[in-house]
Amino acid sequence: MTTVADIIGELEKSDGRKILKSYLDEEFGGKFLDKFDAITALYLDFNAVINISALKTYDDIYIKHYLDSIAAHKYIIGDCCDVGCGGGFPCIPLATVTANNYLGIDGVGKKLGFIDMCADKLGMLNIKSRHSRAEELKNTPFRFDTVCARAVADADKVLRYCAPIAKPGGRVVLYKTQSDDTVSDQTLKKTKCKLDNIVDYTLYNTDIKRRLLIYSVPV
Repeated sequence: MTTVADIIGELEKSDGRKILKSYLDEEFGGKFLDKFDAITALYLDFNAVINISALKTYDDIYIKHYLDSIAAHKYIIGDCCDVGCGGGFPCIPLATVTANNYLGIDGVGKKLGFIDMCADKLGMLNIKSRHSRAEELKNTPFRFDTVCARAVADADKVLRYCAPIAKPGGRVVLYKTQSDDTVSDQTLKKTKCKLDNIVDYTLYNTDIKRRLLIYSVPV
């Protein structure tokens, strides 16, 4: 099994890791880099057996998985469900930097093993996985303060999946690019949700432009 000690020399050369470190220094007082390094060591082993992502360079892992995922941390409230999480992004990075509880769900069960591995090996008690689709969860008692989705379908479709599993008064946070459209008026009427905020930003010390669409769910 790969350990951080095995790869620390290569990690220290990574510009992506340096960017994440600077962000963590500013946003969280320098905490969590060791945890992300440990996640990386596990990721390399898991992804070599079960392909959860095409991102394999350290720069991509630290920027496009970790930094991109935690950019929304200020907008996550209470218990959060990550819909279509794949191998655990954004929920694993979010669970690393916040105390919120996370449930990652995906229709491809084998990918969820990485969430379980991180929870087990790194003692991440605030994250769990469930092999399920959002459409199935809406028929259960589970409801969440926040439902988030990253790189999952178009905004109309994903809001229709996410809104029914959010608590009344909760929110849906969609990770998008700045070229993506907001939800149509027809979908807003159907879900009874309201667009509260559009947050356009550039990932810290990069030229990657991103957008968060934040919707409130009716009480």
